[in-house]
Amino acid sequence: MKNLGKIILFLIFSIDLFAAVSADVDQRVITPGNVVNFTLQVSGSGFEKPSIDTLCGVNVLGRSSQTSISGVNGQFTKTQTLSYSFSPEHTCTIDPIEVKTDEGTVTTKPIKIEVRPLSADAKARFSLSYETDKKDVYVGEPFEVILTSKIRRDMKVVDSRFEPSVMNGFWVKKQQQLDAVYDGDYIKRKVIYILAAQRDGNLTLQPAKMSLAQRATSRDPFFGDMMPNLNWSKYLSNSLHVRVKPLPKGIDLVGHNITLDISVDKTKVNQNEPVNATIKLTGVANFEDIGSLKPFIPNISVFEDDAKIEHLIKNGVYSGEYTKKMAFVGDGNFTIPSIQIKYLDTKTNSVKILKTEPVHVSVLGNTVQKSNVPLKIEKASSNDERVMVKTEDKISYLYLSLAGLAGFLLGVLFMLIRPLIAMRKGSSTISSKDTKAILSRLIEFKDDADVKEMIDLLEKKLYTGEDVMIDKTKLKELRKRYGF
Repeated sequence: MKNLGKIILFLIFSIDLFAAVSADVDQRVITPGNVVNFTLQVSGSGFEKPSIDTLCGVNVLGRSSQTSISGVNGQFTKTQTLSYSFSPEHTCTIDPIEVKTDEGTVTTKPIKIEVRPLSADAKARFSLSYETDKKDVYVGEPFEVILTSKIRRDMKVVDSRFEPSVMNGFWVKKQQQLDAVYDGDYIKRKVIYILAAQRDGNLTLQPAKMSLAQRATSRDPFFGDMMPNLNWSKYLSNSLHVRVKPLPKGIDLVGHNITLDISVDKTKVNQNEPVNATIKLTGVANFEDIGSLKPFIPNISVFEDDAKIEHLIKNGVYSGEYTKKMAFVGDGNFTIPSIQIKYLDTKTNSVKILKTEPVHVSVLGNTVQKSNVPLKIEKASSNDERVMVKTEDKISYLYLSLAGLAGFLLGVLFMLIRPLIAMRKGSSTISSKDTKAILSRLIEFKDDADVKEMIDLLEKKLYTGEDVMIDKTKLKELRKRYGF
């Protein structure tokens, strides 16, 4: 044991300082998607580690290093092994690599990698493929793409890795993996994608990748023993090319089997009581691109929630649902007008318009009668009786002046004491908790900016269910200002 340190020092200082560099790969002929391991070995003196990020024009997938010492007839050599993995897409050549050592610069030899198509046997063991029945679509049009994998039941796979496609230029609206099924000697799996193109032109769905690992054995490079290992094989699907057409001018919605419906919870309400309406669209379409459906109705407040959009795949068939909720509040009879949707029908390749029926709402207790008869203004008849005051009657002028002054003073006095009288009379009848009654009174004074702001808050609290903060002090001041 005392001599152990001397032995280690002897081994270190007895290492051959002559630099040798070699490069090799574990396989020179592969099929698309498989991984090649490139090994660079440097023996002898110190060296500068080369910077290798790409091989054969593709990025390096992984890297590792290992150092070993070997001796023959008392001569010991230090070897450092650098390993790089990559997956070439086509036949290529690894360019010579320059390694700078203490003895000078050493260059490796080029290595050719041949990428051959999958053999019939390989395809028979495993396959991965895209398919769709739509090769021409419009911008935003949902369409279905199915990725199918088939693997032989006797292929003993211990691990797998799936790399989905890079879907640049597509929206993924829905993705669903179906249960595996047995198909003769194969196990078949399907993944359904509902895609929509983001722009017009020729778009390509890049291949998906699947790596499968099977048990194998390999010889240890240092001790020569056989070791258990995993042999990974990578498979690529086909690419999918889609031609995307622009939508006609003025059209945002595209699809087929679209239906439009509106429903309300009631058609007879009390004053300022909300009518809740639900607008629903179903079918295959880009419902996300629908603009505002909020109608304008004079003297009616309209509140709306954000639209809710769902994408469903039932029994392998896709459909979408668009739901929009609105609340209408008014103090007089009104009509919810017809709502119209214009879209491009992809089955008939024509523009269609969907319409809802108008909904008439009666407001109970409504005393304001709205007439469709236009207002007529007519000139008064010359025979109308008029009160004439003689200019020469000075006494009449005096009486009239005194009467006018008295009337003005009485009016001012009444305006001053009216809020006090109304406050005493009304404060006991309207509770501070009766939000609807307070709102009804405030509407009379909506020209006041402070009152209008308070009305907006109270309406949101009453009719939309929003959690809003009501300034009770400010509300009390407004009630005091207008005497209720």
